Amino acid sequence: MTHQLAIWTSRTLAFGAFMLFIAGCGDRSTPTTGTEDAPRATPTANVAEPTPVPGLSKRDYVGPLADAYERIDPTKDGWTTEALTEAANEELAVLQNWIADPDVPKPSLDNNFMSTPWIPAALDTVFSEDGLTVRATRPGLKVSGNLSLDDAAGALRRDFEADSLKVKFKLYRVEDQPNSRQFTTNVRLEASGLAPDKTTKKQHVAEWTMVWEMDDSNARLSSIGITSFEEATHASTALFEDRTAAALGKNTSFKEQLLQSTDYWRGRVSRDFGVDVVANHGLAMGDVNGDRLDDLYLCMQGGLPNRLYLRNPDGTLTDASAESGADWLDYCASALIVDFNNDGHRDLVVGQEWRLLFMENDGKGHFELAFGIGTQAQTYSIAAADYDGDGDLDLYACGYNPSSGAIRQGAMGEPMPYHDAQNGGPSMLLRNDGNWEFNEVTAEVGMDHNNNRFSFAATWEDYDNDGDLDLYVANDYGRNNLYQQTNGKFRDIANQLGLEDMSSGMSVAWGDYNRDGNMDLYVSNMFSAAGNRITYQRQFQTQTNDSVRQIFQRHARGNSLFQGMGQGKFQDVSVASNVTMGRWAWGSSFIDVNNDSWRDLIVANGFITAEDTGDL
Repeated sequence: MTHQLAIWTSRTLAFGAFMLFIAGCGDRSTPTTGTEDAPRATPTANVAEPTPVPGLSKRDYVGPLADAYERIDPTKDGWTTEALTEAANEELAVLQNWIADPDVPKPSLDNNFMSTPWIPAALDTVFSEDGLTVRATRPGLKVSGNLSLDDAAGALRRDFEADSLKVKFKLYRVEDQPNSRQFTTNVRLEASGLAPDKTTKKQHVAEWTMVWEMDDSNARLSSIGITSFEEATHASTALFEDRTAAALGKNTSFKEQLLQSTDYWRGRVSRDFGVDVVANHGLAMGDVNGDRLDDLYLCMQGGLPNRLYLRNPDGTLTDASAESGADWLDYCASALIVDFNNDGHRDLVVGQEWRLLFMENDGKGHFELAFGIGTQAQTYSIAAADYDGDGDLDLYACGYNPSSGAIRQGAMGEPMPYHDAQNGGPSMLLRNDGNWEFNEVTAEVGMDHNNNRFSFAATWEDYDNDGDLDLYVANDYGRNNLYQQTNGKFRDIANQLGLEDMSSGMSVAWGDYNRDGNMDLYVSNMFSAAGNRITYQRQFQTQTNDSVRQIFQRHARGNSLFQGMGQGKFQDVSVASNVTMGRWAWGSSFIDVNNDSWRDLIVANGFITAEDTGDL
């Protein structure tokens, strides 16, 4: 599995923040429907016939498979715009390779091709500190010029050291033109590498409008127009250095377990133990042996032991899993290292698939099971806080997939409806009553309201400054919750404050990024290029109204930033602050990366990858 980091500095959020040194990751496609006539710029679909299973001569499939087979060709069910996208992406792949190596073939060009400069001359410096500089075009600035492809690309190549240049395109919007063979795409360009001096790291992020002309089943590029551009440079070759191997490399478990891929373990461990390609696994950090150094606990897939690594004074980590007593083999997705019984030693709570296990620490990093409780859903995240002010930590457990005994809707229990699912597993609030006794009080305190989502993450914060803790819950497949506390009771007011953020919520972070004394809220979701293309097409969801279509469009937009305005009010500044593009964003946090006293944003993103991507 590969994860990248997206980083924004807080002082640039008001101007349009920048994303620094990011590699690509996959999308989650948005479900589509459509029966209208296809747009007029119609290419001939170039879809290879699937190779049948040896000995299988008939092509009669069961209902769902037959329907999927018919939809392989997008032109057969009214999605010609996706066929146009496929044709354009083929040429973008050629363009990407040609930019990196001018000796390979160029993309197909229209006879009248023209382009604006790929590096605009008029750039404003929007951030500069400690060797890190960001320059960008002003909002609404028109970039003019008429260059050949060679001249435009040549300027980009000269801005980088040749062997280091990496280019990536993401096509996220397509529009056909009626009565014409032309169509238009919106494309995001990311180019990164070293500057010619070989000591400066550089990245370009640009938005292009590209016009294409269809020629039979092929697309020819007619024009490129730059609508925005941002350049980030750093005086050293990297802001961060990968020290994973240096810290963990001496441990056999690092080489034999952690460095092996999910596919590797799927071929060796039965799925019955919990090995799965979409498994989500957490980690926890804290000092478990009293040496004032934070240690690391890793949750693993079923059949593989959880790992506890103790930190040494030199920064390396030593595997202490077996002697810790916390090397569970069951599927585990979340953990926290906190002191539950106020004895000065940090204990461990682990979210296994259908239970929560509380383990008491003897102060030396050895754990014994002190309390356990079953759940009605898979626990993907847990959050601890003293919500009732009695001096000990309570626990909120996010429920995702419900247990097999719960009522579910749809084939195989998938979220229904996709954009506003309400058939998820219930989350639960456990009150710490001392002496390792925890009691579920979810309904008692009012948190059973809207408690049927696919909850991924939750974070406590006194957002309204009234002296008690409130809780924001990020839910997949739809709207989120903000449980406001008043005298020990909670009510979900996310709808009232415009904080439902209907999308694919996977993490939430509180922080005062603009230092105005009000807490701000950042929610990580997923940016979907396919979703952005499809949900804006006229044939999408023709049977419903504009408000539902807008919800689907919002679902594909990406991450959200809500600025605290005081008096418990919030304003959505996501687009204005340019922080929506976090790709497939699992985790996020406000953190002062460069120690300048301003809260920055860091986002972990990505999904499972493989060397051969030809299956999709």
